[in-house]
Amino acid sequence: MQLMQGEKNLSVLPKLMSKKINLLNFDKEIASSIGLYEAIVLQIFRSEKNQNLTQLIDKLSFIENKEVHKVLKKLIKLKLIEEISRETFCLKSKSKETIPERKQNISKGYLPSNNILKEAKSLGISEDFIRNKLPEFRAYWSDRKDKSFSWDYKFLKYLLKEWRTEEEKLNKASRMKPIQKNWKPSKEALKILKHAEIDEKFIIDALPEFILYWSERNTASDSWNTKFLNHIKNQWVRYQNLISMVKKPTRMNKDWKPSEDCFDVLSLAKINKSFALSQIPEFKLYWLETKEMRNCWNSKFIQHVKFKWKAKHGNTKNVLSRLKDHEWAVNFKN
Repeated sequence: MQLMQGEKNLSVLPKLMSKKINLLNFDKEIASSIGLYEAIVLQIFRSEKNQNLTQLIDKLSFIENKEVHKVLKKLIKLKLIEEISRETFCLKSKSKETIPERKQNISKGYLPSNNILKEAKSLGISEDFIRNKLPEFRAYWSDRKDKSFSWDYKFLKYLLKEWRTEEEKLNKASRMKPIQKNWKPSKEALKILKHAEIDEKFIIDALPEFILYWSERNTASDSWNTKFLNHIKNQWVRYQNLISMVKKPTRMNKDWKPSEDCFDVLSLAKINKSFALSQIPEFKLYWLETKEMRNCWNSKFIQHVKFKWKAKHGNTKNVLSRLKDHEWAVNFKN
């Protein structure tokens, strides 16, 4: 029977498993304290005291060369190994080791070594930041009562994590700005809305009310495009739901009332319900007098309320200033 390609590959596994394989051992507790690669290299030194760089790279063929160099530097800084001649290293004698053989609890008065402080500063971490984070670090690990081979290394890892978080906060804060009166969505945002098949005029009409709403609240953000996308998409869905309910053209009647969906759409434009309700009498009166027929009085009412809202709260120097009081009834015909 002919074997498939995958079966051919699997067939060589028994041969590989039967071969004498050189295994690399490591102490998992040391690995959790100072790192996996570091624990593997340290175990190699414990098995064979002296190692030159070429030998190590050959034994650690699964690790990139630059990573091997980093591991050696780190073990030297932790005073676990030393370079006895050019590119030849050995395990430090126990009398010289600063890292104990057994894990220890953090001491109440723990202070990081000068080497760790220098390394932290070389990574751009400020002295004030280190000083402020030290009590928090001591308190956390004292409460947990965990043990470690190297509290210095643990502290450095903690500092790096906290420093990156702090930098992200500072970078975000520097990008946080209130919306400008002349703000416009990016080309990418408009492209996304276009792909969503949202009418361009609908987007343009919604922009002034979006800017007005956030200007009045003086809110800072670094994602105005995202806010605008969500605003338009929500409004468009509501608007489309109203349009889908359109029936045959009818005249306005004196008992007409806008649907609750109208108020939901207007609320997305940050127009309160009481304002919308106050516009009903004028709206009905105008269309009762014209006796014109429309497919959807709800959408007409939404346009009317938005117009009135802009006239009351918007910038009179924009397009609205060119419109007459009742021009909303002419320019927004369905």
